[in-house]
Amino acid sequence: MADLYSAIGLGECLVEGLTLSFEANASISKGQAVKLVAVSGDLPKVAAAGAGERAVGVAKRSASQGEQCPIAMSGSVVKVTFGGTVSAGQRVMSGADGAVVAAVPDAPASYSETGVQSELDKLDNAFARALQSAANGDTGLILIL
Repeated sequence: MADLYSAIGLGECLVEGLTLSFEANASISKGQAVKLVAVSGDLPKVAAAGAGERAVGVAKRSASQGEQCPIAMSGSVVKVTFGGTVSAGQRVMSGADGAVVAAVPDAPASYSETGVQSELDKLDNAFARALQSAANGDTGLILIL
């Protein structure tokens, strides 16, 4: 596990883009990819994004349920943990536990509509580009699209 950019900490921005604050729906750790959680009659809340879920940004600080959490969004260059091998310039999406993984479609298990759509969703769920090549567990920079 290498720190590919030691000048800033996990969840910190090298370049500040759009930052919005949302209420945490559950505990979130600084540097995790987060997703919007629809809440009826209220503004959306955020929660850590799981594998393959549509992330909208990265938590800039840790937050407990009910606390406001600033989220680095579009245009931000932010430090994250990679959950697998990623090449610089590659599209990335949320992996397990809010880590960031390559958004690479595989050959579908079957060429049914459902099988193909499942693989295309990986590209649709890409929310950033890796700015550094990384291995599983490394920390480095992404540009949020």
